[in-house]
Amino acid sequence: MGRTVAPYSMAIESTIDRLKDFEKALRKDDREIFQELMRYAKTQTQTGVMASNPNPFDSMSLTMHIQIAKKLKSALEEIEILKSELKALKNLK
Repeated sequence: MGRTVAPYSMAIESTIDRLKDFEKALRKDDREIFQELMRYAKTQTQTGVMASNPNPFDSMSLTMHIQIAKKLKSALEEIEILKSELKALKNLK
């Protein structure tokens, strides 16, 4: 028996291909962000495989959101560290 559902990695590529016109219509800086989001989706292929969802964009989208949230969390932590260091420097004066 053959497969009834295409491999998830192929489904991701197919979804990205369908969005090519959308990508081309974006401004250059937005296009770079779009491409980064697509890379995020590709990095979690195994997670998407486990989701067993016939619509790959659902798991792709969630993966993108997770990666963005991780970056945001890291940036906020860095801001707090810098605030603490700045406060300490001000107290030295």
